[in-house]
Amino acid sequence: MSFAAIGVGILLFVVTLLTIDLEETVASAARLGLALPIILAPGALWHFLRTFGWSISFPDDARPAFTRLFRVRLAADAVAFFTVRGVASEPLKVVLLLDRSRPEVTTAAFALERLAFAVINTLISGLISFFAVTRLAMPGAWDTVFTGLSIAAVIVVPLLVFLARRRTGDYLGRLVTAIDHATGKRLEASRVVRFILGVEDVLLALLRGDRRRLLMLVVLPTVCYALMVLEVWLVFWAIGEPLGLMQAMAIETFARLASVASAAIPANVGALEASNAAVVSMLGLAGGGSLALARRVRALLWAGLGLALYPTPTSRSPNADQDAGRR
Repeated sequence: MSFAAIGVGILLFVVTLLTIDLEETVASAARLGLALPIILAPGALWHFLRTFGWSISFPDDARPAFTRLFRVRLAADAVAFFTVRGVASEPLKVVLLLDRSRPEVTTAAFALERLAFAVINTLISGLISFFAVTRLAMPGAWDTVFTGLSIAAVIVVPLLVFLARRRTGDYLGRLVTAIDHATGKRLEASRVVRFILGVEDVLLALLRGDRRRLLMLVVLPTVCYALMVLEVWLVFWAIGEPLGLMQAMAIETFARLASVASAAIPANVGALEASNAAVVSMLGLAGGGSLALARRVRALLWAGLGLALYPTPTSRSPNADQDAGRR
């Protein structure tokens, strides 16, 4: 998958180089360099807030130390950055926390954090897409893209209400029981099925537990989204190009959508450059190459830091030493 995807990424990279203003990008590189510490600040805060969101997604009595979670998250994301996002990062988080947290608990925690960020980001993207369609002059194809995001957000709202409402019982457990009764098989005898059901139990307990946790998981994605919009605005401020708030939000919304769609491309080669440059060009603005360059530098710096901080788990079980598991 990675080899096939990197071919697509290289093609996108070449196309982007042929379409952006290379002279303008090179000329603005010096200004970007001087402002780089300021431009990188929103991304740094974004990483800390994402780790905090993951931390509060753990049960109160089974939460590893924040510093450990920060190292694990950066390391897993760095490995996934150079391979296939999601496929590599999430299982690696479980492995790197084996000595601090039970696999079911770790899986449920990152599932809850991912679910919250995915749902809220979809809702925000849908709202921004609606205003982008109504307030920005865009070609017809781009209108279709942003309209599709708005429709997706409307579909996600009932799912959020359905999962977060307070009630008893599970969902996958009932499905497995129904299949067992219909087929005569014993799916619950499978270790994989038992693990999945265990994750569901922890996840539902977290969803139906502390409402303050859920409120924080609604606020954090909103703040993180705003930070990435700020990063876009800071890049254009650094190169001296005027940029409105609605334009910055539209750029971040499309770049985020493209990032999800290009998850299989190692290091997001080509896709990062193409998505940022294309949406900037669509809005009739200059500076798409500068934005892509700044975000490429930011991604490589954090990936490098993640590999440098890669933790080594011990062989101790969290059940055998609860105190060690919380250090």
